[in-house]
Amino acid sequence: MSKTMEHEWEVELPAGTPEQLLVALAARDRLFGQSVSLEPEDDAQNTVEVWFGAAEALEGDTFHLAIYAELSGAQQYLEAARDALEDIVGEQLEAAAVEAAEAKLLGSRPAKEVEFKAVKDDDQRPQLIIPEWLGPEGEEVEMPWGFRAFDAEGRSWPDDETIAANDRLVVLPVGDELRLYALPPIEEDDED
Repeated sequence: MSKTMEHEWEVELPAGTPEQLLVALAARDRLFGQSVSLEPEDDAQNTVEVWFGAAEALEGDTFHLAIYAELSGAQQYLEAARDALEDIVGEQLEAAAVEAAEAKLLGSRPAKEVEFKAVKDDDQRPQLIIPEWLGPEGEEVEMPWGFRAFDAEGRSWPDDETIAANDRLVVLPVGDELRLYALPPIEEDDED
């Protein structure tokens, strides 16, 4: 009989440098909305499916990554699957560090020239990674990609051409500027 279990925890990551913050945002991107199938070694018919949610907050030099996991599957395997989640998240954090080291700086803009606004579903770009705390004030945004950056003339930054040319882009606040980085694509892992 299939059951569902929820599990939540928080990981604290260093964020005192732009490089560390880039790793933390890449990690959030690797987790939010991802699904994983955990297959018991001798019982392939009782796979446990896991969906991850994530939210973040920056407090001083610490990035707080809140992780939510919803597990669905055979009841007798749910607790073992839950116990494996922290290892899976740890692997994702390691992969995010590698990706951040390979990131390419595409450009920057003075932060005062950019305004963040909520966008309609058709204008959302999941490949655009922007810290939640840069979101529009007073507006609740459901998805991390539910808002975008715009210049004084109302043009989106980055524009849709830049987004289409890259798999994952990060808008990173650094001092008085916003930097735009391209991250490598997430490689699909055959072994979940």
